[in-house]
Amino acid sequence: MAEFATDTGVISFELIDAQTSPPRGVITLLHNFMSTGRAAWGPLLPALSENYRILLPDLPGHGQSQGAPAAYEHAAIAKQLAALMHHLSVADGHLAGCSSGGMIAQLLVHNRLLAPQTLTLVSTTHSTNPATTDSYASLTPEHFQAGRNWLEATARLHDPYHYPGYYEQELLPGFRQLTPESAIDLPLSALRRFQLPVLIIHGMRDEFFPAYIPQRMADEIPNSELHLIPGQTHALLFRQPWQVARLMLEFLNR
Repeated sequence: MAEFATDTGVISFELIDAQTSPPRGVITLLHNFMSTGRAAWGPLLPALSENYRILLPDLPGHGQSQGAPAAYEHAAIAKQLAALMHHLSVADGHLAGCSSGGMIAQLLVHNRLLAPQTLTLVSTTHSTNPATTDSYASLTPEHFQAGRNWLEATARLHDPYHYPGYYEQELLPGFRQLTPESAIDLPLSALRRFQLPVLIIHGMRDEFFPAYIPQRMADEIPNSELHLIPGQTHALLFRQPWQVARLMLEFLNR
């Protein structure tokens, strides 16, 4: 993986060529908190890279990336990713994010750090503030309806590139300590200013961000397309990657 220096460390990333030439464009894929680029988006890469170049970073402090802004402040991470994307001349391509990656993607657009052609949001929210969303669902890792021993498996994505116990001692506490101020707290009115095409993909049974949240987002964004997947919970990338890839490609090809 290549590296890009930031004010708090380095971001490790892959720039994956399209399988066909010339490519139709470039897509930057932002993963969820406590994951990595490959772990989250890996199953979608064969389909997405058929016609698109892919920028696949590990978020600051995750995977092979070293160092992160204090409290994993998403707005600060967005600035670092924007610098990377401008450096690679992909800031005007397509942008997609899952969960925390989707929050960061929204901040990139809202704070006018870049102007992507399209925005894809998977299993995410515009705010983690209950006063903003009317949702009091607890963002507790143990509530994530994943397979058995997923916490131990997640540690193996990070510890080998940092130190034994890094995930338990650094990344997991970082997630637990996220607040609306350090994550995201955009009012719905802010989404009305999103003028680019936006695709929203969400599980109907998402245990963290109830389905009415993406519905409200889609109602506010002028040029949006919403897909609520029946029976599905959080982090659709890990549950139905083929479904997400299909919806993304149909959206991008339009």
